[in-house]
Amino acid sequence: MMYSKNFSPRQYLEKILTTRGLTSADGRVLYKYQLSFVEFKEIENILRKSFTFQNIHRIGDEWARLFTLYTAEWFRREYTAKWTWDPILTALNIVDLPVNTRNEIVVKGLRYWKRPIIKYSKANNYLGSIFKEGGFPLRLLKDDGNRYIAIFQKVTSLYLDNKAHVDVLRAEIQQELKTLPQAFEHDETLALVFDIVELIIEKVEICQLSPQQDPIVTLDQQSKHWRNEFPLPMDEDQMIVDDFLRILFKSTSEEISKLHQLRQALKCSHSLSENFKYLFSTIYLPEELSFTLNDDVELRRTRGHLVIKEGLNNKSQFLCTTYLSQQNNKVIAEINRGFSKDLLRQSHNEALYLCLEVDGVVLGNIELDDTAIDFETLPVAFEIQENPKYIAQGALKTKTSEILISLPTGARFINTESVEVPQFVGQFLTFKFYRIREQQRILTQDDDQIFIKCGHSDIEFEKLLFKKNNISTLDTIPSIAFTGKPILKTYGAHALFRGKENIENIPLHLLLGQQMLTLKNRQGESLFKKKVVILPQHFKVMVQAGTTLDQAILYIESDAEIHIEVLNPCSSLEYEKTGISYKCDVQCAVVPLALNLKVTFKFGGECFFSVPFPARGLKLINEHKEVTSKDLVVHDLLNTELKVYSYDRPAKLCFDIFLKTKKNQSHDLPFYRKKIKVKQGISSINLYEFVEDVKGVLGLDDDLDSYVECTMRYHHSEKRWNIRHYAQHLNWGKNIKAYYNENGLLSFKPKVMSLVQPQVIPLDLIEKNEWIGPVFQIPNLDMSLAPYLLIPAKDSTLFRAKLIPDFDYPEDTDLDALTVATRAFGQNKQSIKHFIESVNYEGNEEFWDHVKALLHHYDHLPLNTFEVLKGLAANYDQLAIAVFKLDLSLDILHRFETELSVLWYLIPISSWRKATLQVMQYWQRILGGDGTYGRGKAENILKRLKKLTPLLAESFHPFYLDDQSAFGPAYKGHFLNDCIFEGKFIGGEENSEYQRMLQRNHSATEDQEWPNALSQNRWIYFDCMQKLPFNAQLASQWNKDVVYLPFCLAYMNVMQKSKFQLSAYEVLQLKQTVAFDEHWFNQIFSSVVKYLILEAM
Repeated sequence: MMYSKNFSPRQYLEKILTTRGLTSADGRVLYKYQLSFVEFKEIENILRKSFTFQNIHRIGDEWARLFTLYTAEWFRREYTAKWTWDPILTALNIVDLPVNTRNEIVVKGLRYWKRPIIKYSKANNYLGSIFKEGGFPLRLLKDDGNRYIAIFQKVTSLYLDNKAHVDVLRAEIQQELKTLPQAFEHDETLALVFDIVELIIEKVEICQLSPQQDPIVTLDQQSKHWRNEFPLPMDEDQMIVDDFLRILFKSTSEEISKLHQLRQALKCSHSLSENFKYLFSTIYLPEELSFTLNDDVELRRTRGHLVIKEGLNNKSQFLCTTYLSQQNNKVIAEINRGFSKDLLRQSHNEALYLCLEVDGVVLGNIELDDTAIDFETLPVAFEIQENPKYIAQGALKTKTSEILISLPTGARFINTESVEVPQFVGQFLTFKFYRIREQQRILTQDDDQIFIKCGHSDIEFEKLLFKKNNISTLDTIPSIAFTGKPILKTYGAHALFRGKENIENIPLHLLLGQQMLTLKNRQGESLFKKKVVILPQHFKVMVQAGTTLDQAILYIESDAEIHIEVLNPCSSLEYEKTGISYKCDVQCAVVPLALNLKVTFKFGGECFFSVPFPARGLKLINEHKEVTSKDLVVHDLLNTELKVYSYDRPAKLCFDIFLKTKKNQSHDLPFYRKKIKVKQGISSINLYEFVEDVKGVLGLDDDLDSYVECTMRYHHSEKRWNIRHYAQHLNWGKNIKAYYNENGLLSFKPKVMSLVQPQVIPLDLIEKNEWIGPVFQIPNLDMSLAPYLLIPAKDSTLFRAKLIPDFDYPEDTDLDALTVATRAFGQNKQSIKHFIESVNYEGNEEFWDHVKALLHHYDHLPLNTFEVLKGLAANYDQLAIAVFKLDLSLDILHRFETELSVLWYLIPISSWRKATLQVMQYWQRILGGDGTYGRGKAENILKRLKKLTPLLAESFHPFYLDDQSAFGPAYKGHFLNDCIFEGKFIGGEENSEYQRMLQRNHSATEDQEWPNALSQNRWIYFDCMQKLPFNAQLASQWNKDVVYLPFCLAYMNVMQKSKFQLSAYEVLQLKQTVAFDEHWFNQIFSSVVKYLILEAM
């Protein structure tokens, strides 16, 4: 093969760029230049021959640029084992290259290509920076492709299971890492594996690849340039790469297909940890769920929370945010595709309930099938694997030849029909697990025999399913209780027995109390057992507060004679009977959260149940204890419930939030108010529903030491507490005091992070013992990475991040623009914001890597800790680009909304359009072809974000993707009339009803002064109403600012590109106005935006 001998490094650089339609480097990762084998060898030849003309202590810029490109390509084509420069320098006949010169070459080269330098905690990672640019080493696939296929398949499973993190991957493939080349010890290589897996998944989904077809053929038919996307060389060894990708495409499409099937419906699976110590339940949510509303509820919120409960009366655990719509008496909850979550079980014998909560109140629930795992009563079977997977409980037949089985309390194996004796393998809590084969019989402590058969032709097991019409809502022990005899859903095929007698043959009064019931088939074989409570057919319990705080009055109605006892310590109970009614007076020396009661029936049966102690007013409950502290942090709200006691009627609570800053300590009008309806009786409200609202008010002030004062009012009761970002204040000085928890473990872990290179792993502080006790000391810092911020570690007690003062910046004239802006921030508070205004989709990779690092490595800190994120939130064009460029999750975007005062309605339609167009143009330029890939990528992002804002709803997608704007009827003059009000004018019936609703809200406000945005016509931007291309007149002037608001925001979004200044407080008021009835607002806003787009054409 002949190589060119006439090119200089500068000339060959120009040739590489020119052949790719470029005049300069565009910031893409280096493997995306897709050097051919011939180009790779020509560069090698040029570098080798021209090195003799270089100054060994100061290499020329063009040589450094070409060397960087060559080294990245060398890693992709030639790397086999060690993490070293030696084979690269040997290939170029370079014997002696000083380390400082080599490092300078890398800095020069990557700076030219507009690519970042990766940092260790104390130094630059020069070799890793270039290797990361090269892509995945092809030689590894040549030598042992099967081993890497297995690794990639494992990574694919992690990715699809929402566990795409380098630390998780390292833990999963720990054994494999010991035999892999040295490159895999570095995060850069593992991150590259994730990048390839993400591309494979993206191709499978966008191109709809299936295992039945050859994916390579399908992709070649759709785009001849698709291989250019992958960090693998595709010229000399295309067959090897194609075979590797073909296997991964097929296995990924099979896994995605299984995942889609799994998530078509609400499902739950269970597994044990490897050491049998913990039981986990994994909840899989479909894209949509339906909840039936029992009460007449008017849904005005578009978002709610899905939570999970172990037992309907127990505390909620947050799952995810959901988007809501109402259809008659049903609420439809939309969930992000592919959502699943692992739940560590605390009460394994309780059923799981999926609940929909809005404003902290449960609107509906769904019981998850087969989620109460009764180890105490039944044998429970698991598949043998690294994390044993639940099969069933009770009698069962399984295809598996060998399983794990747990023995219930007091049970044993009898008359084993298997040659092999059950082998003890471990223990979960007090329940022993055995490995069994063939057929086994288990004798329970009440002499029931349960059969377990392995190696059967099919899987068979029974579930104990009851009709729910007589299930009691009392909080009993055990948790399932019936008023009257339990009734099976599968009536006729099986029957319920107490001991050896069918319960149908036992009078009800002899069944009252706790009973162990056994499900038997027609052959009399025991299939399932369950301990239940059977109550009289008429059994009601009501509670009421007494005359003093330590008194309670219970009203119990029972058509069977009962004796009642209170089991709380230092408590007494007296009752009198009138007919079937029992009035009980309870006195407690120490007021409990719940009354524990024992009821004994006339014929000997007994049951135990709890009712909330009927206190008065309001109580905060955390981990089954009353919260007495007045000072909380945001994180505390995740585990705190508010108990509301309202015995005589349903009630409305008023929840106010006041912002307290250094400048504002007096009581002003609240920044936030919400009214919450609660039912008559005792209600629980989860305060994590208000986390976003609290963060939103805290985000109004740049001072991270600000706090909010929350007030909850109900009738004449009031609770007031302060909520801060942080529980701990940092005592600043030469040394920082170390804090330990009650177990003697360090709970306060400060670290030092670079504000110009957040990708660098934060430094640990030096721990020392001084006369005052353990302290931390800041280590010596590399000033090239200054300024630094002192932050808490992720597993530390949180404290406010603080800037380390007195930096001595080194003299370096060649700094990137973001570093310059960051260092200038102290003198110019607009420096970072002004820099971000110039950022584009391409050519600013260092900035985008900076943002990505802040969002992913420091997500335990408030977003307004970082000026870069605040500046990004204030620049609408760049924020829209970030959403597409970084493919930001909805969770992160919601944090922008609450913590950085972003109102998505204000992001101009032009910004979204520009961001979409840049995605498509970038990928078309990189890959060539007809732009199918870029369009598909943009379309996928739009689909995922369709609920974030009306401007990204599906009806806008053709406008962004294809420049189509046929939103409504062709005759534009009637658009609003036809499409918004369906023939009704703005002053008509529909809008009048909305105004009446506003008026009712205003009059129901106790001081009738809040919220300003709902009670005063004071918004200053209504001059745009005169500029609308249609006439908008109201029949009533009541709250015209609220009614006009969607028109105004739409006009300013489309026609003025939202170029007006709003304070964070004004944005909060607008959010509150929108939230008053989001469904109504979105309909008007979206339609007016479409009309104005049509008018502008």
